[in-house]
Amino acid sequence: MIPENIIFVKHGDKYSAEHVNRLRDQLMVYFPSSQYLCYTEDRLGVEIECIPCFKKPQLRFWWNKLAMFSSDFPVKGKCLFFDLDMDIKEDPTSYLKWDGLTVLNSYWKQDMYMAKHAYDVTINSSIITWTAGEQTHIWDHLLTNKDYYTRKYKGIDRFLVHEGFDINRFDDGIVNSVANPYEGTAPINMYNGINYELQRTAL
Repeated sequence: MIPENIIFVKHGDKYSAEHVNRLRDQLMVYFPSSQYLCYTEDRLGVEIECIPCFKKPQLRFWWNKLAMFSSDFPVKGKCLFFDLDMDIKEDPTSYLKWDGLTVLNSYWKQDMYMAKHAYDVTINSSIITWTAGEQTHIWDHLLTNKDYYTRKYKGIDRFLVHEGFDINRFDDGIVNSVANPYEGTAPINMYNGINYELQRTAL
């Protein structure tokens, strides 16, 4: 199944326009007909269509990912989101599904102690699929008390789980966590925020 929209979020200076462009190049091999979009406050150097970050509410870094679920986010149809610390090695299509909100299963956390006070979770939102217009309640819920939620949770993964949203998971094998290697092959390497340099793929 092919997504109508492939979306990246770039906020702050941890990742550059070149990370966006490189990832677009890699994915274009497998999804040439998809629309590529970048939600960002700084479009300089980004080679795909950009959606400016909402002026209100102002969010920092990863919290901007939740704006993709807003009814004001200008997309229709099936959406596929990637964090920018991903390296696409092979076609991931067989793992993708649009069945509500779907995220990664953090296989590398399955045997870890989950501290209640830290709101630890075993999902990872580095890849997300959803259908536009079907998850607006997530954004609306954040806006009911944005300051409280962004202080309470260290990232949107904890917010999604502990605020009780329905979440599905991709089958294990879609990603290999570079820091915690998967026992097998996976079409995507993910760096989990580790600094890295990857050469740009030539189209």
